[in-house]
Amino acid sequence: MGKEAAELRYLELKNELCKKIYEGVYQSGERIPSERQLAEEYGMSRITVRRALELLEEDDLIVREVGNGTKVTLKNYGNRNLMDVIALVAPSKNPFFVRFIAEFQKCAWEQDTLLLYVEVPEYTSLEDCLYRLYCKDIRNAVVWPDDQRVDEEKLLRLRSIGMNLVFFDTDAAHPFADSVFLDNKDAVETLLRAGDAFEEFMYVGWDNLYVSNIRKREEAYRKIHPDGKVENVPWKRDRRIERESLERIKELTEKMENGLILCGAGEIGMQVLEFLTEQNEFEPSEKRPKVTLAVIDEFEGAKKYSFLLYNQDLQASAEKIFECLKCQIEEGAKWKARICPVKGHFEKISSGE
Repeated sequence: MGKEAAELRYLELKNELCKKIYEGVYQSGERIPSERQLAEEYGMSRITVRRALELLEEDDLIVREVGNGTKVTLKNYGNRNLMDVIALVAPSKNPFFVRFIAEFQKCAWEQDTLLLYVEVPEYTSLEDCLYRLYCKDIRNAVVWPDDQRVDEEKLLRLRSIGMNLVFFDTDAAHPFADSVFLDNKDAVETLLRAGDAFEEFMYVGWDNLYVSNIRKREEAYRKIHPDGKVENVPWKRDRRIERESLERIKELTEKMENGLILCGAGEIGMQVLEFLTEQNEFEPSEKRPKVTLAVIDEFEGAKKYSFLLYNQDLQASAEKIFECLKCQIEEGAKWKARICPVKGHFEKISSGE
C-alpha cells in the first residue's frame, strides 16, 4: 500500500470514530474498542489504527490509559481552526435574516473569509446539518435557529470533534456556543419610555415562547406593565397572521383610550399597521383618541407609516459574531461561552419621510 493510500486509511478511521462519537455510539467516559478489535473490524493494520487514535488523542477526543483502555472525552473547548471559511446556517430565509446576511457578508469580505449560506433541509436537524458541514471540513458555523429546538448533547459532541459555533438571535445554545442577539430588555424599555405620555398599553407578540427573543420581549413588557394587555398571535414559520387575529387586535384597539401598542416583531408590526390603517384605526375621533404603534425590528415598507421603531444594529451584531469566533480559536481550552446582547437604535418613523 502506498504512503498516500495508507494516510487515507487512518483518516477514514478517524472520521468514522468521530461519526460514532457524534451519533452517541460512544458516550463521554466510555471505552472504545481496542487497537486489535478496531484493526479486525475495519480490516486495517494496527499501525494504521494507532495513527488514527493518535490524531484523536491530539484533538483531546480520547484518553489512552495503560491497562485501562481508551476512553472518549467530550470537551466544551474552543477549537483552533482557520477562519478561511464560515458557514451561515438557518432553517429558512426571511426579510430580517436576509438583511443580516448582507451585513455579515460585508464583515466576511473585510476579514478575507469565504461565507457559505446553508439552508437546513426539511426534516433535518440543525445539528445533523452542522455535522455534514464538519464532514466537508467546514469547522466554523454561525447558526440562526429561528424556531428550531437545539440538542445540547449533540452540540457538545460537535464542539468536541472540532466545530466552533456562534448562535445568532438566541441564547438557546448556551453554554455550548456563544450567543449574539438583540438586547431585548433595552428594546422594550426604550419603546415604553418613548410612550410615557400614553395611558394604556398593549403588547402583541407571537405565542411561541420557546423562541428566546419572543419570550424575553414579552417578559420585559410584563415586568414594566404587569397589568397591561397581552395579545399572543399564533406562530407560523412564514410569519403570516390570520385575519381572525388581526380582527381581534382591532377590537382591542377600539377599546383603548390614548394607547400604545407594542409589537414584538417587525413582521407583526407590518401586518398590524397595514390592517389597522386600512380600517382607519389611526384616525382620531371624538369616540376614539389616536393610538400609536411601537415596533421592534424594521420591516419592508416601513416608511409608509408613522410609528416608533427600535431597530437592530445588524452591523454591530455581525462584528460581535466575528469577535466571538476569533476568541474561540485563540482561547482553545480556556474558552467559555459568551452571552452578548447588542443594543439597537430608536427612531420615530413618519410616513412619507
